[in-house]
Amino acid sequence: MSGYTTIPYVIAYANELVKDPIRFEPYAGELRLAYRQYRRSDWVHGILRARVRDLSDRPDRRGPERMRKLNTRRQWRCMDKLLCQVCGGPATDPETDRTPWLLTKTVFESTGENSGRTNAPPTCWSCVAKALEECPMLQDNAALYTVTSATSVGVLADLYEPGLFSDRPALARHNVFIAWDAHRYHASALATSQVIELHGMRSVR
Repeated sequence: MSGYTTIPYVIAYANELVKDPIRFEPYAGELRLAYRQYRRSDWVHGILRARVRDLSDRPDRRGPERMRKLNTRRQWRCMDKLLCQVCGGPATDPETDRTPWLLTKTVFESTGENSGRTNAPPTCWSCVAKALEECPMLQDNAALYTVTSATSVGVLADLYEPGLFSDRPALARHNVFIAWDAHRYHASALATSQVIELHGMRSVR
């Protein structure tokens, strides 16, 4: 496990990763990105979401972990329900109604004095020390906050354009923030994680 004794809930395992081919297809008078054999559930707010399997209930079938890969569905679930990215349990402190958040410069963009965007889910108080001890990225430049609320604002996505000599889309930009209201980019985006904006941020020393 490369030094890790805990595999975070949001991390993908080898057998959960999916490499289904994508293409551009005609849709509503324009081209949009789609899986060759698509399902309605592939799109979220008009943006194609990267497919993964969620084998949380079948650990015997998951294969080895892939520490640099997120399970898109579990990351989405953590953002929607404010679940801890390490253990998968509720992250909000029931006594204060505030949610602890561990952030690094690479996963956070300030949008105001006490607000900012991130694709990193929260970390519950029970898992903060464990995360700081085991994650090298957090050891380098982690900052700990508590927040009053969080709202979904968009996705991190790869942007594609039609290929010149084949029907295989060409990657144009990697890991770009696409807001829910930035409709001009939705048809060419493949979302890899959800982005939320944190409000009422308070630094914890």
